[in-house]
Amino acid sequence: MAKDDLTTGSMGSHFRSLAVPAAFGMLFATLYNVVDVYWAGRLSTEAQAGLAIGYQAFFILMAVGFGLGSALSALVSNAKGSKNTEETRMFIAQGLSFGALVPLTFMVIGYIAGPYLINIVSEPGGYRDAATGYFYWLIFALPGFMLAYGGNGILQAHGDSVSMQRALMVAFFANVGLNPLLMFGIPGVWGGLGFNGIAAATIISQTGVMAFIMYKISKLDVLADVTRASFVPVMARYRAITAQL
Repeated sequence: MAKDDLTTGSMGSHFRSLAVPAAFGMLFATLYNVVDVYWAGRLSTEAQAGLAIGYQAFFILMAVGFGLGSALSALVSNAKGSKNTEETRMFIAQGLSFGALVPLTFMVIGYIAGPYLINIVSEPGGYRDAATGYFYWLIFALPGFMLAYGGNGILQAHGDSVSMQRALMVAFFANVGLNPLLMFGIPGVWGGLGFNGIAAATIISQTGVMAFIMYKISKLDVLADVTRASFVPVMARYRAITAQL
């Protein structure tokens, strides 16, 4: 497709094809959080406070995912712009393996350090307990966030920011239904998860975003001849990615 090559065409057309969909995606990402705050408020103000504090602690871990997206966008764009297909393929494969392995380490770090971060910014009470429980659930969404935003960087390097926009829109509407379902359950059948249902909804919806982004990446022409060996960690590639975070 024409938008795959960002070295041709006008700057204006590239701006429209990349920036506008990205802006709409950010809008729906913000609305997603508004939905979480609304449903937390249906429980109590303590739940809302716990949501805010727990998410702040999680955001420290999630920020690496945003950095990974920027890193892969830069590295893959440079390789693709230089017409080096092998280098492009390697950075995509290495970026995906990086995005799969690093979250596992961060989940362990978060499990240990998360409560300490929450304790620093809160006082003992119900909202601290809510924040800690929410955080412990939310760290299971970390692989989804990492791979989704890292993968988005790969797609942006190919001129595609629409896929992430669509994924975030679907995630928003899914979250509207999942939050009350997982919080309050089904009357007479299942009692729900209470406040932690908000985190469970995020895990499910973000995993869906990740799956869609991975599907779109798998359809890239440059990966037609990729092998499993390309995904085996190469320290030089990992250092190059880490330097961009």
